[in-house]
Amino acid sequence: MRNIASSSSTPKWTYDVFLSFRGEDVRKNFVDFLYSSLQQKGIYTFKDDEKLERGRSISSALLQAIKESRIAVIIFSENYAASSWCLDELAEIIYCNQALGQTILPVFYYVDPSVVRKQKGSFGQAFVKHEDEIEDKERIRRWRAALAEAASISGWDVPSTADGHESKCIQQIVEDVMGKLKNFVEDDEENHVGIHSRVQKINAFLNLVADEVRSVGIWGMSGIGKTTLARAVFDRISTHFEGAIFLHEVREHSKRYGLENLQEKILSEILRIKELRINNVFEGSNMIKKRLCYKKVLIVLDDIDHLDQLEALAGKHDWFGKGSRIIITTKDKHLLVKHDIDRMYKVEVLDKYEAVQLFSWNAFKKNCPAKDYEELSLQIVHYAGGLPLALKILGSFLYGRDMTEWRSEVERLKKIPEDDIMKKLTVSFDGLQRIEKEIFLDIACFFKGKKKENIARVLDSFNFYPHIGIKVLIEKSLITVSKGRILMHPLIQEMGWQIVREKAPEEPGKHSRLWVDEDICDVLARDRVTENVEGLWLHLSTPKYVAIKNEAFEKMIKLRLLKIHNAYVSRGPNHLPNEIRWLNWHGYPSKSLPDSFQAEKLVGIKLQNSRIIELWKGIKFLNKLKFINLSHSQKLIRTPDFTGIPSLERLVLENCSSLIEIHSSAGYLKSLKLLNLRNCTSLRRLPKQILLESLEVIILSGCSKVDEFPEILGPMNHLRAVYWEATAVKELPPSIENLTALVVLNLSYCKSLASLPSSISKLKCLKALILSGCSKLGRLPEELGYIESLEEIYGDETAISQPPSSIILLKNLRTLSFRGCQAMALSWRARLSSLVLHARGQDSRGFVFPSVSGLNSLAILDLSDCSMLDEGLPCDLGSLSSLQELNLGRNNFSSISASSIRNLSRLRILELIGCKRLQILPELPRSIEQVVFKLPKWYMQHGRTC
Repeated sequence: MRNIASSSSTPKWTYDVFLSFRGEDVRKNFVDFLYSSLQQKGIYTFKDDEKLERGRSISSALLQAIKESRIAVIIFSENYAASSWCLDELAEIIYCNQALGQTILPVFYYVDPSVVRKQKGSFGQAFVKHEDEIEDKERIRRWRAALAEAASISGWDVPSTADGHESKCIQQIVEDVMGKLKNFVEDDEENHVGIHSRVQKINAFLNLVADEVRSVGIWGMSGIGKTTLARAVFDRISTHFEGAIFLHEVREHSKRYGLENLQEKILSEILRIKELRINNVFEGSNMIKKRLCYKKVLIVLDDIDHLDQLEALAGKHDWFGKGSRIIITTKDKHLLVKHDIDRMYKVEVLDKYEAVQLFSWNAFKKNCPAKDYEELSLQIVHYAGGLPLALKILGSFLYGRDMTEWRSEVERLKKIPEDDIMKKLTVSFDGLQRIEKEIFLDIACFFKGKKKENIARVLDSFNFYPHIGIKVLIEKSLITVSKGRILMHPLIQEMGWQIVREKAPEEPGKHSRLWVDEDICDVLARDRVTENVEGLWLHLSTPKYVAIKNEAFEKMIKLRLLKIHNAYVSRGPNHLPNEIRWLNWHGYPSKSLPDSFQAEKLVGIKLQNSRIIELWKGIKFLNKLKFINLSHSQKLIRTPDFTGIPSLERLVLENCSSLIEIHSSAGYLKSLKLLNLRNCTSLRRLPKQILLESLEVIILSGCSKVDEFPEILGPMNHLRAVYWEATAVKELPPSIENLTALVVLNLSYCKSLASLPSSISKLKCLKALILSGCSKLGRLPEELGYIESLEEIYGDETAISQPPSSIILLKNLRTLSFRGCQAMALSWRARLSSLVLHARGQDSRGFVFPSVSGLNSLAILDLSDCSMLDEGLPCDLGSLSSLQELNLGRNNFSSISASSIRNLSRLRILELIGCKRLQILPELPRSIEQVVFKLPKWYMQHGRTC
């Protein structure tokens, strides 16, 4: 049998109905009347009047007729199974049903469905004959399977129905066929763009073979094609059920007519009951449960927007019979979660190829753009962003228009969105709560593409509860999160812009949010802003002079967010609104914040590259202020008194080259998590004592005049990283032991550092100790081996002549580097992820390395350029069971212990460059892949090779 999964062609429907029957049983009565009735109703029907004798194969023309018929009506009569012709027809019909979505309508003509399904009675007798006469057993197996499948589909039982009157039965069958044809979506190329693969995924979720009741939710943004997809699935599988109904636009219908009306529709359609009346939702729910609990049904609930709708129309799985399937489309993923839907499928936008196809079907009535319209079509497709709704609306609007009109429309869309698209998309916004609407509009106007973490921080300052609010917007298909950033479909964003502008389209100063550069520059220069403005976001791509009237900010009494970037302003504002929660002004022009600015609601200050000398004088009580960033403010001299800022979490003053001191009150900020003073080259004074209970990271890298490490007054259980590189610090206080959670201690290039306190051994979480370039450091504490967590030690370019003997206790040590000053083979930054042992000699006697037997985690051992003699090599080198790379280059030994190398069972690379005295190459392990060395002259003279 053909592989159904491989069939991806779009069916071409030539006939409405194909009649399959046993001629000698029903041709001259039932079938003729049925055929005539169908034809009278305009239903194009195929009836084969040229049945061949038994044993002949059915013709290719007949197979084609079956394939091109929307509905196959199969009349099972007493002798149907006796005809191999009929059975071949049936097998082909079942194939077309499964592969092409053909609808099957069985009619049991004086035959019990169970007889057909189980092949009993005359059907069983027919198969006994077939078994004797036909050698192709696979063909017979297909016939049996086809009978079982077809007889399981709900159909018509003649003469049980219509009081035994065949004419009435025929009338009802014709009405049923007409009803099914009305429900079909026109299956042309347009409606199949991007559908086939998505239908397959939904069908996999539905798993029609399984007996249990299953529910599948289809969710996504407005206009994405949820209904089209659900309809395509419904049309392909509805005939597998005893009853099926597609309820369009439940949201709108329930609002207009009530849920009771929808309950009536479900029961009337599936049970075929007319004039059914339901008085209330509770009664309707009970009736659905009682009347459908034994029926295998398919119900599609389209555009659900409230849990009440699901509970009233498809409350629980036990409302429906075995094998039933419930399909729900919605814009709100959380509705599906709350209703415990079994599987959920998110509908994505069309890819570029699919989008061009769909647009072309609507704009040109073919699957590709017309000649000379390709570039304009691509611009429209780009604007639509793969949204089927937009592609259809814009394509239909442009159909039949000339090139001039096309160009005009492209230009118009850059400024004015298409109304029909916006109306459809706005429905999602209307269903949000007030704060969710505020979050959505802020993201649309200011934050699209920004990091979710940073957005949440700003929104939290407005008391918008962003963690739940952002989650809701994701569930309602209004935003997505990718790689930590919040994204929004371009048309959804444009819908947000339109909502902000709709009350005063031509007067930006009256909008709640300003984000367009030209609008902002205009209203600030002309003083046209009003008290409506809550957020102003001016982010110029290149520096530009911007005129701001002194009175501009005085009118914005509701302003909570102010961002200005790359705007050159001649002088700073005399006034800032007290409602501001987030102040972000790149290049802020004043020496300090205005004296009149109360700032009691301020949560974040970000004034990078500003002209600030001092934020404010004296103490300001700003209990809500959490974030201060004055990076690259070259004129900043001192910090404010932090006594009145107890909630401060992040203080970033990086590259403030004139900063001299940090106020002593900074040493007691209980909420501070990050202190970044990198490259404050004039900084001399830090708080002498610190107790920063929440601090996680402290950075003083490049603060070359800081010569004292503060005394730590008590446990700091959250500090994980200290970056103190290139400072003038001479020693660490014994109180360093209070940094109980410290993981990284970086003191590289602290050229005045002469020693480390023994109390460093109490840092039980320390993994990386970085001392490279500390040229006065002559030794490491003997207690270093007690830090069992240590994985990396860097002692490059120090005065250390030999590591402490306790180093062999460090079972987790992966990287050990004592790279010399003469040749820098490795840098710790480049090898941070490697397992390295790198020792470089510091005196003329050569470096003598202690035992390495305990260093079982080493993968790379570099002892190059250590001036080592024969006795300098570790005698237990062969104990390094994890070693993969060994570099012994530029040393003075003449031989290497054969056993030391041979026992390195994982060694892949051996380097011996510059070992001029080496005379014998040791036996190598089988794992070796590469040997790197330069042969000495004597080796070449004697013609010896390796």
